[in-house]
Amino acid sequence: MIRPILNINGSSAFDLIDQRRNAMDALLEAIDALKQLTPNGRDYPGHYDRCIADRETHFDRLAALHALREELLDEALHVQQQEKGQ
Repeated sequence: MIRPILNINGSSAFDLIDQRRNAMDALLEAIDALKQLTPNGRDYPGHYDRCIADRETHFDRLAALHALREELLDEALHVQQQEKGQ
């Protein structure tokens, strides 16, 4: 995890949190876009096994984006806690 340390010469807490918030919003847009292309069995006639494999890959991708979003949230909360402690 990237955990910046607030200091007088560094970026403001607002900037550090806002950057992560913007990235989180972009990830939500990417997640929504990916949801639209979930593999459907009708697109794999006669190839049920390929459909299942592609669906697993698809949901792994979504899980990775959700995990990244959670990491960014944790980072933002870490910065926010530092700000409160000052």
